[in-house]
Amino acid sequence: MAHGSHGPIPHWIKELFDIGYWGEWGISRAFMLGIVFFGLYLILGNFIPNLPLFTFNWLVATAPIWVPIGLIIGAWKAWVTYIQSLYISGRQPVLLEMKIPREVARSPRAMELALTSLNLSSGETTFLHRAWRGQVRPFFSFEIASFGGEIHFYIWCWKNYKDIIEGMLYAHYPEIELVEVEDYATKFQYDPEKHNVWGVEWPLMTYMGIGQTDFRINAYQPRTYVDFELDKDPKEEFKIDPLANVLEFMSSIKPNEQLWIQIVLRKLGKRYILNPFGKPDEDNLWKDMVENEVNKLRAEAAIIPAETLKEVLAEHGEEEDKHVSPRPSWKQNEMMKAMERHLGKYPFEVGMRGIYWVEGDLRGPIFTGFRWIWRPFGNPQYGTHLRPKKWHCDFDYPWQDFHDYRWINQGYRVHDAFRRRSFFNSPWILPTNVLTNETIASLWHPPSRAVAVPGIQRMAATKAEPPANLPK
Repeated sequence: MAHGSHGPIPHWIKELFDIGYWGEWGISRAFMLGIVFFGLYLILGNFIPNLPLFTFNWLVATAPIWVPIGLIIGAWKAWVTYIQSLYISGRQPVLLEMKIPREVARSPRAMELALTSLNLSSGETTFLHRAWRGQVRPFFSFEIASFGGEIHFYIWCWKNYKDIIEGMLYAHYPEIELVEVEDYATKFQYDPEKHNVWGVEWPLMTYMGIGQTDFRINAYQPRTYVDFELDKDPKEEFKIDPLANVLEFMSSIKPNEQLWIQIVLRKLGKRYILNPFGKPDEDNLWKDMVENEVNKLRAEAAIIPAETLKEVLAEHGEEEDKHVSPRPSWKQNEMMKAMERHLGKYPFEVGMRGIYWVEGDLRGPIFTGFRWIWRPFGNPQYGTHLRPKKWHCDFDYPWQDFHDYRWINQGYRVHDAFRRRSFFNSPWILPTNVLTNETIASLWHPPSRAVAVPGIQRMAATKAEPPANLPK
């Protein structure tokens, strides 16, 4: 449509707002919206005499209503934040490194089964535990880190859950070794004079018209090891593991670079803590939502366009509508099969975060490749993919980030969130998604010999138990 001077909004106002709002002049959203607000306030002042005094008197007159409500809500949230932070700070975290053997015989299905042990809701049993003691559900972090191309697998947990982690992994991967190590994220000290830190998160996204904040997106999972037929335990030479792409990229960085990835998870369940009266069980909400999405696909498959139906009925000399059996397309059938398969799995609340750390300047190929590192698992056309969401913004004008203050501050923030493994509780409560244990196992599992990545440090020998009949 051609621009003109006629219409509800003059074209010059629209263009001015678009240029400022969308960054062609490097003006932030907050500043642009502030200009619009004060402009409207000044215009309104021409119609209402003494508008500032009127506004002040109105706020004072209504204060007995909104001040107590605001104080109660603010005090409650402040108390919850304080008591939760106090409880979490009292937990002793441990970081376990998983040593990879030369031979890993099990498929990711073993990891999927192991993750069922972490579907824990302990700590939030009663309102007293949640609101007075600040107890929260345990959360865990499964991590992959590359230090100059040398790849390590880690599991972060509270110390009282260390035995559960060791038991679930040794039960399904007896050949691995778990060693308690120093936390690399806490050990690292960010110095803006020496280091460049860039952060990213990977929420679910789809091209099917469902927004990232729409809870329905969690019904559509990314591709998993089942889609690559690893559940059939093929021979090593026939295995196609998408995790190989991730590990190969992480092993290609230079000695002065590091890549960190964390998958923070906890059981999907009830969130009572900010609401004394509780909320519905999110586990059931997710189940019902997935079933609704499946039913929608079935309904779509059963619908014939009105014109087509009339033509078919006319050809057969019939006037009344007849029952039409669902005939899903290949795409609809695959979508329904995947969603119903995941209904039989354990759902987890998951947040994924990554950090690109370098001594010197960021390299463009590593920067771009790390953003899209999970692309092999993507199914964006009729499923979801893990789309990068940046912590850092790219600035085009010097007035957007004076002396790199905002960039450096974001580096401190993302590093703090990473070392705390924080997604669900203060100080970093961030958007999360629902992933099943099948999906998580596909993203993080001990790589088999088919993943011949040079950066993986494999143990020289496999552990073996002594014979049971040795003399004592």
